[in-house]
Amino acid sequence: MTSRLLAQRIPALLARARALLRLPGGPADTLSDPELAIAARAVEALHHGLVGDRTLAQAATYDERAHLGAYLLWWWPQTYAKTQAALTLTLSPLVRSRTARVLDLGSGPGPGAIALLDALEARGVRAEAVSLDASAGALSEAKALGGATLRTVQHDLSQGLPPLGQFDLVLMANALSGLPGDVEKKARLFDHIAQTSLAEQGALVILEPALKETGRALLEVRDRVLAHHALRAVAPCFTQKPCPALEHPRDWCTVERTWDAPPHVEQLARKLGLHADRTLSFAPLILAREAAQEPPELARVVGVPPEEKGKRRLFICNDAGRGPVALVTSHTSETNAAFHELARGDIARLAGLVQKGDGLRVTRESLVTKLEQPQRHAAAGVVGPREGGR
Repeated sequence: MTSRLLAQRIPALLARARALLRLPGGPADTLSDPELAIAARAVEALHHGLVGDRTLAQAATYDERAHLGAYLLWWWPQTYAKTQAALTLTLSPLVRSRTARVLDLGSGPGPGAIALLDALEARGVRAEAVSLDASAGALSEAKALGGATLRTVQHDLSQGLPPLGQFDLVLMANALSGLPGDVEKKARLFDHIAQTSLAEQGALVILEPALKETGRALLEVRDRVLAHHALRAVAPCFTQKPCPALEHPRDWCTVERTWDAPPHVEQLARKLGLHADRTLSFAPLILAREAAQEPPELARVVGVPPEEKGKRRLFICNDAGRGPVALVTSHTSETNAAFHELARGDIARLAGLVQKGDGLRVTRESLVTKLEQPQRHAAAGVVGPREGGR
């Protein structure tokens, strides 16, 4: 079943998309057969321009009705779900007060801002949001869908950040890779956000497409931001050192989240032969002024290779680096049995490991504890393609 919060948004979302694509109309949560053919063509064209040659990865794209309507149908629900999934990547909530201000940079039609508003409200936090984007058409849809708690500001982020006050959560979803400039310029933008827009206990959440180019570029920006010392990494990292994924040219970090897609997304996925109705993937980075000093035995699972006969092997990442850890099945004990439950993206406490020639080894005496992440309601994980593909 689609998550309750997202399901509540689907009727209005379909109504707005139908108006933009001039669809004939149908049920509140699905597309009729005549609508599906038209919608699929629009989604396919936008998909090619965003994921294929990336020529449409720009704000001006959404000034065209067909592209904006396709976004509402296909990417809006996915970005909404990815944004809420990002909140599960830390061991403690990113917002602890009963009120919060949210800033969504490069917001498009507002899926990220609205996802944060809904998630915070569900946790008893009274929140308001500002969506900033260069596209007037996209902002019009954001306002229509977000209502009174969402304010829009039309502004081109490549020209800098206007004075808007301070915010508890600053989100940039699928916008960083579209900004001009090199790694250093983008890192300085985050320094500026930290100085002018981020509340003292606030967090900056950055989500990028799960592509090699965009994923590695995000990690390069991460390393430059940390080198400036204005912000620290909160998630998915357990280290402030240079990202170990960048040591190997085939690696980058993405989150994989299984989800129950809305019915109309399932319809479009079947029609187009795509798989976003099963798993969502994105590259995340969460920054704040301070990061907790986690114990050295804490690690995140970043890869789950295929099962091996007589042994389970995982790839983990923590302050010591990124590498394999294995448990010989016959060495399973009461204290290490949780190792078999760990999935990509889980945070675990791994104590009493020993070093072997092929990596770390869980012994009968090792202590393995799976740590629950806040408000987690679906499987999420960090995966690098080199480890994750094994």
